Amino acid sequence: MTDPGPGSGAGAGRDREAGPSAGLERGAGPGAVRRRRRRRVWAAAAVLLVAATAGVVVATRSATGADPEPAAPARPPATAKVTRTDLVDRVQVDGELGHGPATAITGRRAGTITWLPEPGRQVGRGEALYAVDAVAVPVLFGATPLYRELREGVPAGPDVLVLEENLAALGHADSTPDDKFTAGTARALRKWEKAAGLAVDGVLAPGDVLVLPGAVRVHALTARLGAPGEADLMTVTGVERLVSVELADSRRPYAVAGAKVDVVLPDRRTAPGKVRAVAEKADAKDGGTLLLTVALDDPAAAPESGRVRVVLSGERREGVLAVPVQALVALAEGGYAVELVDGRRLVPVTPGLFAAGLVEVSGEGLAEGQEVVTTA
Repeated sequence: MTDPGPGSGAGAGRDREAGPSAGLERGAGPGAVRRRRRRRVWAAAAVLLVAATAGVVVATRSATGADPEPAAPARPPATAKVTRTDLVDRVQVDGELGHGPATAITGRRAGTITWLPEPGRQVGRGEALYAVDAVAVPVLFGATPLYRELREGVPAGPDVLVLEENLAALGHADSTPDDKFTAGTARALRKWEKAAGLAVDGVLAPGDVLVLPGAVRVHALTARLGAPGEADLMTVTGVERLVSVELADSRRPYAVAGAKVDVVLPDRRTAPGKVRAVAEKADAKDGGTLLLTVALDDPAAAPESGRVRVVLSGERREGVLAVPVQALVALAEGGYAVELVDGRRLVPVTPGLFAAGLVEVSGEGLAEGQEVVTTA
């Protein structure tokens, strides 16, 4: 019987099956083998990368010799200093630039209106404001209107004084004005009547002239030519450039006659001025509106008309400690405090006047120059 030898038999058959495809699953080709090899390479690289990174961290810690020290407390994002200053409570309100409030003019001469001035016209002492039956009605200045016919022999009175003062101002008096209508008053009156083109008789009736506080500017006409002379004729204002302000009665403390103000003009320039008068607005429906008249220090600096902002001053505190309003901290137990940057501790304070973004504060342990935390 022949010996199969080393290359024959079952073992040889298994060796032949292993051949060049050893390790392959049944049915797997060369492509699968390459894919498995690539995965092993990438896995090995990842392990090495992690190990290298860990080595850097460890090396770094070893090189420093200790963990980093804790960071210092962060400084507040915003701070401010406690200052000693003067505080003034101010408000800004709307105003209308023009010539002050308008006043209605009512005629007192019977007849037909034959001439009226155009709006915007300025009328001074002795000048005609309108005409009735082709006769001018001039303006005289004074505080007392004519309430009776003035002629030689009438009793003394304030209306006589008004007449004589105007005759003197117009250059027709020959004596010092007083409240007595004398023969000299009659002579001066006739001189003025002749110069003004009026009937020269030395007699002045209430409807012959119109007594006003001063020169006026015609604001608007309410009558027309041909209408009766004894009626509403027009509205007038003063000739000075003024600012009219309507103010709620709740803000009355800001409405002080003679107080200084700042007026922000339409071009954003600021012009100083003064409150000339404070009055109740006659046509206010709620009965709680004040009308302020503000005079500019330099009227020529402002335009004829336009909307403006008027800065009014109210309560004042001098030499008080103050901090920004944002520095106030409301306490859970009630009241307020400020937080000092030094030591980050709270100091209870009592708020006072609020003005211009600042608040007056007082409290034990609070001093000028200390730095406090704010929110902005």
